[in-house]
Amino acid sequence: MVERLLFFLEFILVDFFSTYGIITIICLFLSIFLKNPILQKIQSQSDRFISFIGILYLIIFFFATIVELNISDQESKNYLLNRMFSEYWFGFWLQPLLWFSMSQLLRIKSIQKNILLKLIFSFFFIVSIERIVIIITSFHRDYLPSSWTMTSSSYSSNLFLELLIKISIFLLSILIFKIVHRKINEWKTAKNDSK
Repeated sequence: MVERLLFFLEFILVDFFSTYGIITIICLFLSIFLKNPILQKIQSQSDRFISFIGILYLIIFFFATIVELNISDQESKNYLLNRMFSEYWFGFWLQPLLWFSMSQLLRIKSIQKNILLKLIFSFFFIVSIERIVIIITSFHRDYLPSSWTMTSSSYSSNLFLELLIKISIFLLSILIFKIVHRKINEWKTAKNDSK
């Protein structure tokens, strides 16, 4: 059960939050050269979708944490509680609450129209705080002669294909979200008209 919840959280992080950041950057740069209303519709729908996904992410995060606390042995439970509420509690809570708050701030129209804030949000959706810390702390290795022969295999050979698939999944999810939202609104208006 916990593995499925963690997989779903990872799916949201990798395939929705990071792809939202990439699509936002692409749409913002394309809107400089093209004044196409389709780009604005994609951007507004993706803002609405990522706000919904932010709420879903926080619910699943809390549910997974509660389930993990209930099924763990005493030592694992103490370790998790220490991570959650001890001296370095912010390391546990900062990233999920940051993603949730950024996704909910995208509901505000003035933030949706602010290009600089959207670029900052996109950066933090693409690159997690954990990755930033790892990059900064491992930065010193790049300048040591002993590390010049180290190879990094962090880039896959099909990076373009992977990005294309992520963008396709994200746009398909936005389309499904828009269709479901439209059907719910039609159902509400039909219900109100019948009264």
